[in-house]
Amino acid sequence: MKHAIKTLVLTALLVGRAAVAETVEPEHLAHFKQKLQLSPEQTEQVKKILDEAEPQRKALREQMKALRIQVKEKIKTVLNKEQQEKFSAMEADREERKARRSARGWADK
Repeated sequence: MKHAIKTLVLTALLVGRAAVAETVEPEHLAHFKQKLQLSPEQTEQVKKILDEAEPQRKALREQMKALRIQVKEKIKTVLNKEQQEKFSAMEADREERKARRSARGWADK
């Protein structure tokens, strides 16, 4: 039972991380341009690739969000009341850390 709970929690955390990894924001294009020393032509090509992938990235983010919710709900079904309260507190802490990171921007993550 403990192993199943740990597995579900780790899955939920990894799913969240994957969603973040899939997100390539416009500032990343500038980062690519600088670090890779892209030519103007290459920059446009990379921008086009990112733009074309955006609808798929958005769809994946929505799927990941739905999966995270589903996993959390499944985890709650195996927990007793005390564990559910602790789990909710853990989630609230995670959301608070996430909000602080978002306020700082990508550079500080």
